[in-house]
Amino acid sequence: MTAGPAAADAISSIPNLLSQPGARDLSALLDEKAKRETELREAQKVYTDEVEKVKTLQKQVKFLSSELSANYAGDACGFALTADTFQVTWSEVDSHSTAAYFGPQTQVNDRGACADLSPAVQRSLTAPPKTTIFQPLINWINP
Repeated sequence: MTAGPAAADAISSIPNLLSQPGARDLSALLDEKAKRETELREAQKVYTDEVEKVKTLQKQVKFLSSELSANYAGDACGFALTADTFQVTWSEVDSHSTAAYFGPQTQVNDRGACADLSPAVQRSLTAPPKTTIFQPLINWINP
């Protein structure tokens, strides 16, 4: 799973998001990646890609990019699972009511986030809703 090229800028542009206590690690990761990318560009002006300093910086940027992509994929999958749970709940409410309160719903598109995790996290619209739908994602986050 890869984040789009403007993902870091998009995240940084959300007012007050990175100042929240839970976002400190993400903010530090974004800052570290930006710093390493700058160092890499500067080193590539002076050295070839065969120089150890450039190789090390390339590995660091690749690692940080992977960490960010995994973060985005995990978040997208978690949001999609939450939406699925709401959708099944609303469907159940409608099926037990004389009039539909919520009506037909379309499953949100997680853009392959859950399927791209390894192991893949299965989404489900099976009734009744169960919190166990989240366990594979929790296992992926904290193996």
